[in-house]
Amino acid sequence: MRRPWFESGPALAFTNHAPPPPAGDALTPAMGCIWTLPMIHDADFAFLTRIDPTTKPTVCADLHGLARHIERRRLALPGDRAIQLEEVEDLQFANRRGLHRGVQVWLLDMAHERETSLGYAWLKGEGRDRLEPALRTARRDLAGALAA
Repeated sequence: MRRPWFESGPALAFTNHAPPPPAGDALTPAMGCIWTLPMIHDADFAFLTRIDPTTKPTVCADLHGLARHIERRRLALPGDRAIQLEEVEDLQFANRRGLHRGVQVWLLDMAHERETSLGYAWLKGEGRDRLEPALRTARRDLAGALAA
C-alpha cells in the first residue's frame, strides 16, 4: 500500500528544516501542489482572488494562460456577464518596495454596474491595455471549444 502524500513544506518549516527543491520547474508545480508555486514577486503573470497576506496567487506561465484562467472563472459563475477591467496602482508585494500596477477584474450586472470583483491580475506591472486583447482571444478560444 502506498503511503499517503502530504505537503512537507509546512512540516519542515515548523522544524526549522529547509523544504526539498520542487520537482517541477519554476512555473509548474510539483505533484500539483500549490505550495511549490513561486510567490507573486517571482511570477510574471498571476491572479489573486483578493488582496490579503493569506491568499495564494494562481501563477500562469504566460499572458494567454492568465486570460484563460480569468475567462474560466467568469464562465463558472451563473449567467453570461460582462467584464470590466480597472487599473489599480496600489498592489504591494513582499520583497518588493513601493506600490505596483495591476488590473482589477469586475463582473457587471444587467445594468452594467459593478457587481462582483473576480480578483486582481498581475502582468509584470503592466496594465489593462495588455490584458484586453488576450481576454478577447481567450473568449473566442473557449467559445469555440464549447461549441465543438
